[in-house]
Amino acid sequence: MTTKTDYEIGYGRPPKHARWKKGQSGNPGGPRKRPEGLGPLVAALLAQPVVVRRGKTTKRMTRLEQLLHRLLEKAIAGDPRLMKMALDEVRRDEARAPEAVPTDLDAADAEVLAALFARLTGNAARPGEREPDEAAP
Repeated sequence: MTTKTDYEIGYGRPPKHARWKKGQSGNPGGPRKRPEGLGPLVAALLAQPVVVRRGKTTKRMTRLEQLLHRLLEKAIAGDPRLMKMALDEVRRDEARAPEAVPTDLDAADAEVLAALFARLTGNAARPGEREPDEAAP
């Protein structure tokens, strides 16, 4: 019968070449690297490319782009919640963007741009109403 000290390789006794070297401890590669939380994981998933078919054509885009396309299509189709979300995002983006009006405009161009801006932002006069600077006949 053999005792625990009779064998060189076995349970609790790995081969000499596979044993820890002097001064070496633990896993030299360390534990597997994981994302630091949900945010980086979601960002990595949304950045992955996908192929999207639209009719007969295919287009490569990221998952985030595909998500935004679908949200906007549903908003245009009439989903009021998504309409509000899209418009709020546009307003926030406009508030962050610096004014992109060229400075070398003549008076007529500046007047046209001011009227267009007023109409788009809802500050224009309604049809049938007069502008405040118009003189009464």
